[in-house]
Amino acid sequence: MIAWLKGFFVLAKPQELRPDPQSGAGRYVRSFLVMRLFIGFIGVLLPFALVLIDHWAFHGYPWPRGSESIYYYSGMREVFTVSIGTIAFFMFAYKITERNLDNTLSFFAGVSGMLIPLFPTAPPALIQDGFHKPTNPVPPDLTPLQKALTQPTTHTIHQVTSGAFIFFLGLTAVTFGIREGRRKKENRYDHPYFGPTFWRYYHFGCALAMVGAGVWIFITMKVHHGHPYWGLLVGEGVCALAFGASWTAKGAEWRYLFGRSTADEKTARAALATPSDASSPVSPTTLNPEAAPDTGTPTG
Repeated sequence: MIAWLKGFFVLAKPQELRPDPQSGAGRYVRSFLVMRLFIGFIGVLLPFALVLIDHWAFHGYPWPRGSESIYYYSGMREVFTVSIGTIAFFMFAYKITERNLDNTLSFFAGVSGMLIPLFPTAPPALIQDGFHKPTNPVPPDLTPLQKALTQPTTHTIHQVTSGAFIFFLGLTAVTFGIREGRRKKENRYDHPYFGPTFWRYYHFGCALAMVGAGVWIFITMKVHHGHPYWGLLVGEGVCALAFGASWTAKGAEWRYLFGRSTADEKTARAALATPSDASSPVSPTTLNPEAAPDTGTPTG
C-alpha cells in the first residue's frame, strides 16, 4: 500500500516523442492539448470579463467589486460559476487515470474549485466605505444551502476552498516548469528560440506571481483589514492570469496542434516503427508512452 501511494507523489515523466499527429493516438493528444489551451484562455479572460462586462452591460455598482467571488451576486453570476466549474472539473478529471504528482495536485485543485460556486461567499454589504448608494444589483436572498448551514459557515468554506484552489494551481505550474526543463530542446520545434531553460523559468515565474498575489491578499485583508477594498480582486486576478498564462503556454504547441511534423520527428517515428520482428505491430505506447489513456502513465 505504501509503495502504491508513493506513486501519487512522483513527477510525471517529461514528454519525449509524440505519435504522428494524423494518427488516432495523435488526434487524441491534440484534443488534449486543445482542452489545456482553452482552460488557459478561460483563466486569462475571466478577470477582465467579470470586471468589464459587469460594468458595461449590467452597470454594476460598485465598480470594480471587491473580489472575483463577489461577482456571484452580479449580472456575471453565470459567467463566474460556469468558468470556475469548467476549470475545476477539467482539473479533476484530466489525469484521473494516472498515478503521479500531477494527478494528485490537479485532483485536489479540481475538488477545491468545484466547491467554490457551491458554497458562495458572503453577500456584499448594501453600503460600504466610500460608496454612496446601494450595490447594483441588490444582493438576493440567501440560497437554501446558505440558510441550512448559515451564511458564515458557507463563507468560511468558500474562503478555505478558494485558498486551496489557488495553492494547488500554483503547484501545477511548478510541475510544468520541472517537466518542461527536462525536455529535449528538439522536442518542441514550434518554439525554436525558446529552449527548456526558458520554459522552466516561465512556468516558475507564473507560480511565483501566484505566490506574490497570495502575499498581497494577506497584507490587504489581514494587515490592512480589507483596504483597499479591491485588494482581494487584484490578488485573485493576478492568480487567474498567471494560471492561465502557464496553461496556455503548456497547450500552445502550435505545430503539433495543426497536425504537422518535422523531418526529424518523422525519421524517429520510422525508426521506432521498424522493430526487430517486422511482423509485430507497434502499439501507440511504443511511439509515445504518454499517449494511451488506459495505461496509467502520463499524458504530457
